[in-house]
Amino acid sequence: MLAIAISDILRICPAIRWVMAYPYLALRPNRNVMVSHYAAAGIKNPMHLGMGVSRKKEYDVLFTSDRLDDVYNKSETIHIDEHSQYVFISDVHRGDNSVSDEFAQNRLVYYHALQYYYDDGFTYVEVGDGDEMWEVANYRYIASAHPGVFGELRKFQKDGRLVMLAGNHNHQILNHDYVSRYMEYDYDGFLDETVEVLPGLKPREGIILVYDPTGQEILVCHGHEGEILNDYLAPVGMLTNRYIWRFIHRAGFKYSANPTKNRYKPARREKSLKKWIEDNGVMMICGHTHRPRLPQAGEIPYFNCGCVMHPRGMTCLELAFGEISLVRWTIHSRKDGMLYVKRTTMKGPVNITDFKKD
Repeated sequence: MLAIAISDILRICPAIRWVMAYPYLALRPNRNVMVSHYAAAGIKNPMHLGMGVSRKKEYDVLFTSDRLDDVYNKSETIHIDEHSQYVFISDVHRGDNSVSDEFAQNRLVYYHALQYYYDDGFTYVEVGDGDEMWEVANYRYIASAHPGVFGELRKFQKDGRLVMLAGNHNHQILNHDYVSRYMEYDYDGFLDETVEVLPGLKPREGIILVYDPTGQEILVCHGHEGEILNDYLAPVGMLTNRYIWRFIHRAGFKYSANPTKNRYKPARREKSLKKWIEDNGVMMICGHTHRPRLPQAGEIPYFNCGCVMHPRGMTCLELAFGEISLVRWTIHSRKDGMLYVKRTTMKGPVNITDFKKD
């Protein structure tokens, strides 16, 4: 536990770069002076900044670019082709099945979707924030609250078809000690034995998919990278959620990141991510904003999975046979009153080659 605590504290250290750079952003010196100060602070890409935009947007673009460069350079490369099948689901936020567990309302929908994708041969990529580890301190409470769901995830894992990425609400999974202690095995008091949870799990911060027919790259990451509270000061955000917001949540207040409520902040986040995509010529699949996005040919290749917490169901992205589709899963009823889970293609498919640069 001490090693895990130290690891969380050390995550705050990159915030020093923000503290060093922010005074220069606030004072707005000339570009050459800014570049030299950013270099001294260890920031790679100060030239991404535009001098005609707001200060807040400037440092958001700056640190997003810096962090995405870091994730890209560290990410494992996975080769795919026109026969590959991947499903990308983000912001599941599996909780402890308490009043504040907003995943619980769509648990059966999500469970059915997992069965569908497993039977159809998809590789499941969880694009961050799979578990609500900001509000729930003990991971065992999450695993024991949703045994059926973890049973399906375990099937993907054993077949080598599970990729789990870290987000801001589950950044702890990047700590190897935490994963081996809490996420691979657990003690079952009813059976009086140690049982498997997700044995051999290898969490990552990001992956790069390389589409072999054209050589195009797709960076898959959560999308919170570079935000001050959600990334550099993630432990502070975690403490706020765990000891303040959690109890407000249980009193009946809904999650603040609901896509039906918050429009301005996600839009600003998307602009920073799109800036990096344009500068680097790399496609991106992410989550975090809870707002599903599927671009058309000629647009910036920014794809967003949406989330599993939406009041009307869940959304995800499917990559199958060289094409990407935005899919929604919801509960519907037949004329006889029988309920069933329905899969609907919201948008697409679009071909990966539609976004190839000439």
